[in-house]
Amino acid sequence: MAEFGEDLTKEFRRVPRVTALKSGIPTLARLASLWEQGFRRWNPKSVESDRPAAAMAVCLAIANPKGGVGKSLTTLMLADGLALAYGARVLVFDADPQAGITQALLGIVAQDDLDQRQIGLGPLLRKWSQGQEIDLASHCVPAGDLAELRNRQAGRIDLIPSNHQLLGEIADIEHAARHIRRRDRLDILLAGALRSAFRNVLPNYDIVLIDCPAGPGPLGLAVLRLAGHILTPTSLEANSYSTLVGFLQFILDDDLDLASQVKVHPLITQYHASNTLQRQMLDHIQQGYYGLNAIGRPISYATVLQGAASHPGAGSFRTAREKYGNSLADVLGLAHAVAQRISSGG
Repeated sequence: MAEFGEDLTKEFRRVPRVTALKSGIPTLARLASLWEQGFRRWNPKSVESDRPAAAMAVCLAIANPKGGVGKSLTTLMLADGLALAYGARVLVFDADPQAGITQALLGIVAQDDLDQRQIGLGPLLRKWSQGQEIDLASHCVPAGDLAELRNRQAGRIDLIPSNHQLLGEIADIEHAARHIRRRDRLDILLAGALRSAFRNVLPNYDIVLIDCPAGPGPLGLAVLRLAGHILTPTSLEANSYSTLVGFLQFILDDDLDLASQVKVHPLITQYHASNTLQRQMLDHIQQGYYGLNAIGRPISYATVLQGAASHPGAGSFRTAREKYGNSLADVLGLAHAVAQRISSGG
């Protein structure tokens, strides 16, 4: 175990300081204002009257090329937490063909209904690959199962869903798109099309959460280009750390020019406080030993969180306490930490 810890320490000392990344995206003025006014407690309330008429939403990508680190669960917790604690208007963009966050926010029956109605990322990408423009507004659907948000006044969550069919279709879609657009990189073209489409919907929201696909394919690279901040969930395991190191190096070195556009915020997930090594590593990270700019509060592993991602079914609602139990503090703590990071530009 000691050797394992020393290996991680050596590995992190080779990582460039992520705090050097700069953001070219405006901060979320509304969340900053609410934070400064002292909304540090869970106090959901309607704030429709003081919303800016056309505020520019911040785009935050939740990304890690490694699976099983709680990426979609983190997206769910963050969407619920921001809507509850700040009354935020949240748009979740499920860019992952696994459609994990879509299922968590809508349930299986509603997801199947949208698939039949040709609503979601799959139909959007198919039309784009055929030369048509992307229309996001017609693919935004109400989502979530929290009773506190049922009237959609004290915060709301909308979703651009993904579709399981994409798993088998994405290669054909990419091939068709390349056939029409031969000269340019596909991820650059797709990012440009999505950015133009988002301009029509961003004034309706305070924050956009992008649940990114695993791997460096054109879709994953394209949605990273949209983000001003990247939240990278990672567990305190050797292979997870190695993947995180590689991902950070990729962001800094790749020709995407992401380093000039984004700030990266690693988030420790699936944390076991009873694990001595994990406690030690978390302590090192919180003290800034590795220059990771990580969010200080980890998301502890809890069975109730796994159950929170199981939607109760179309038309069913549950309170935040029923959904998250004792882990509700983690949900609200994550929302506060991310809001503070964004509002401070840190």
